[in-house]
Amino acid sequence: MYILASDYDGTLNRGGISEPVREAIASFRAAGNLFGIVTGRDYWMYDTVVRENLSIDFILAMSGAMLIATDGPRAGEILRVERQDDNGCMRWIVEHVGNRYGTQVSTALVRDRVTFHAKVPEGNEKYAPLSRLDADSPDGIRAFTQMNTYCETDELARRCAAEINERWGDTVNALQNGCCIDIPPVGIDKGEGVARYAKMMGVPFDNVYCAGDHMNDYSMIARFHGLAVENAVPELKAAAEGVFPDIAAMIRFIMSRG
Repeated sequence: MYILASDYDGTLNRGGISEPVREAIASFRAAGNLFGIVTGRDYWMYDTVVRENLSIDFILAMSGAMLIATDGPRAGEILRVERQDDNGCMRWIVEHVGNRYGTQVSTALVRDRVTFHAKVPEGNEKYAPLSRLDADSPDGIRAFTQMNTYCETDELARRCAAEINERWGDTVNALQNGCCIDIPPVGIDKGEGVARYAKMMGVPFDNVYCAGDHMNDYSMIARFHGLAVENAVPELKAAAEGVFPDIAAMIRFIMSRG
């Protein structure tokens, strides 16, 4: 049995999912293998899978922090989820990102998502008041599964992620994804999420393949048999075992192992 764990945006979905890719996934699964999505998106990635009529075996959402069943009677059920205590990091991150880079920060705990902006401290119809991040707030947010933000350019996002990790690396793991930043708990990344899933399913790591396009995929590309799409960033291509035009080509390569 093989596992193929694929990033979604820019890897599996590049302006849509072609029929040859869908057929390849179906053949891969029919042969007794497991195919799933590993994404920085939150729980509602499951709704996208349903809407896209994708038949897959699992979703690892929030950069590996959440495992969602996608097949059978438990489809849509959260099978595992991380919960990280705030430790004061959320307010610092919201204020740092908002004041230095001018952008919002969303924080998600399991299914619930709240968005803040340092430049709208009292909140409005779009943003929650920053007081919800205070330790003594009656409706305060005390923990997170993942935070997300973005910057105007990839380089600014790289710099911002490094600043977050330098200050709060004992609590979070800020991962650059193009101009976006996904911020799961410390110790969590896509590679760790895939590793836990493989152990749960009893699949040897040598039978695990991962597909990606950007540096937030690096942990799984480097840890397992890493495959990059042609539109991947150069650093990811250099770390991968091969570069392929699409998921269908990757599946043909994996199945050729026998």
